[in-house]
Amino acid sequence: MDKNERIWKLLMYLRAGLAPVSWAEIVRDTDLYVDDGPSSRKTFERDKKDLRNCGIAIHTENIGGSDEAAGGTRYAIRDADLFLNLQLSVNEALALEMAATMVQFDAAWEMDALAKLGAGALPSPPPLRAQLSAPEELVPLHNAVDRRRKISFMYGGVSREIEPTLVFWRRGNWYVHGYQNGIAKNFKVDRFQSDVIEGPDNSASSYEVPDSVEAMSEDPLLYGPDKGILARVLVDAVLARQVERDRGGVVERRDDGSIVVEVDVRSPGAFRSWLFGMRDHAVVLSPPQVVEDVISWLRALAKTT
Repeated sequence: MDKNERIWKLLMYLRAGLAPVSWAEIVRDTDLYVDDGPSSRKTFERDKKDLRNCGIAIHTENIGGSDEAAGGTRYAIRDADLFLNLQLSVNEALALEMAATMVQFDAAWEMDALAKLGAGALPSPPPLRAQLSAPEELVPLHNAVDRRRKISFMYGGVSREIEPTLVFWRRGNWYVHGYQNGIAKNFKVDRFQSDVIEGPDNSASSYEVPDSVEAMSEDPLLYGPDKGILARVLVDAVLARQVERDRGGVVERRDDGSIVVEVDVRSPGAFRSWLFGMRDHAVVLSPPQVVEDVISWLRALAKTT
């Protein structure tokens, strides 16, 4: 694999993750490196250095616990680290968003330029849209959905057998939504590690087909008890439109362009990861137990660094 291609894919992988990942997870989830000793690790270290030399910050955190990964490091690239504060007017941002939405790229357009603009949803869809360079897996995936066929493919180093119900586009990526052993899951198409093998017609069960919003409802912030805690988060003007577009839940708009959003928190860890990913562009306001959880976690982290 070409070095530039490898570094680009590493950037995309670290940026796309919902939480920081370890070396073992990078090896498992990508074809960029093999865990063959010091050689691949040296390549990985050089790639990280090249990214940092380009001005891209790589967030790191120590792995605690007592398992075999303890003492290692997890890595992530936050959206806020990549954000360009272009200080655009409302009309300028809307014009750029319209232009970007007119042509929608495939999974290679992982960076999602609109996220860099903090852009919100357009008031109405544009009259014409071009889809460029669609991944070849889309043909068998759509065919399997239409003919209700089971599919199999390698994903994360594991052979998967899925009953697909929907193929959809979300924030610069193609996904297939389906059921593995009766459990609804989403699979990112550009992370497939093999061709898609289709089974016979009608080999898949007949599940209700969700829309794309419902298909992505397995928000990590919602993993946990049926009843979560409603937290309020202040997001400044830099990221306000992006957060409103991605999460909604706006309960207050302020004169400086910032917003207060209400978030249903069922997983404190996932909530912290989302919150810290915005760095100093967001702060949790309430309730007191969530505020204290964030403060306590930061204090504990400060003592270990």
